[in-house]
Amino acid sequence: MRAKGRRYPSAVPAARRLRKRGAWAFSVAGNLAHGASQRLAADEGRPTLAGDRLVEWSFCLARLAGSGRTLDFGADTGFLSLAAAQRGHEVVALDRAQIRPDYHHERVEFRQADILDRPLEGERFDQILNCSSVEHVGLAGRYESTNAPDGDLEAMAIMRETLAPGGRMVLTIPVGRDLVCPPLHRIYGRERLPRLLDGYKLQEQQYWRKNDAWEPTDRETALATEGSESFYSLGLFVLGQA
Repeated sequence: MRAKGRRYPSAVPAARRLRKRGAWAFSVAGNLAHGASQRLAADEGRPTLAGDRLVEWSFCLARLAGSGRTLDFGADTGFLSLAAAQRGHEVVALDRAQIRPDYHHERVEFRQADILDRPLEGERFDQILNCSSVEHVGLAGRYESTNAPDGDLEAMAIMRETLAPGGRMVLTIPVGRDLVCPPLHRIYGRERLPRLLDGYKLQEQQYWRKNDAWEPTDRETALATEGSESFYSLGLFVLGQA
């Protein structure tokens, strides 16, 4: 607890404020770039990602365990956190950016922290929801991320350490030909996908692609997708401890 008393000027808080403002400005720029790329694709008649969250959220919701302790990584609005709490889970909703949820629930605890700082050390979770989040870790310029080229791989290793015995992760990510589209996302293909899943046991996998609408497809077709800033296929996974 901080002691009460007279406050003196300090360069440290000022530096922190500058870093936060800089991260916020990069985040705004990244989100604007993402929106612009989606509009450009639509204007040119190319497929967009519209509807991707329906595929990802439905996969996650269908695989929620009956109870236990759950980490919602990259919680954003806290939609999946609330869904898990409604199933009886005790939920930690973690996000790098500040979360301003539209609800309060006694079984949902919101935390603002960077996974790369290991804020969950010593904690264990029966289930981790990792829905369209890990591909952003370490790409500075969006979601207040800092630059870390292998931040996604490090984040997966950190979360693996927090899985309780018998625990599992529900993961959704962009897939296609390997590509990094800073500051927006990574696309996982034949080279980086195995590295991302290293140390986990693959229990289930699905792949989806979009032509006029999203539809299931096979792994080879999905990983052959020519992705971009505004388009990719989807990989959906259930992972256990190796």
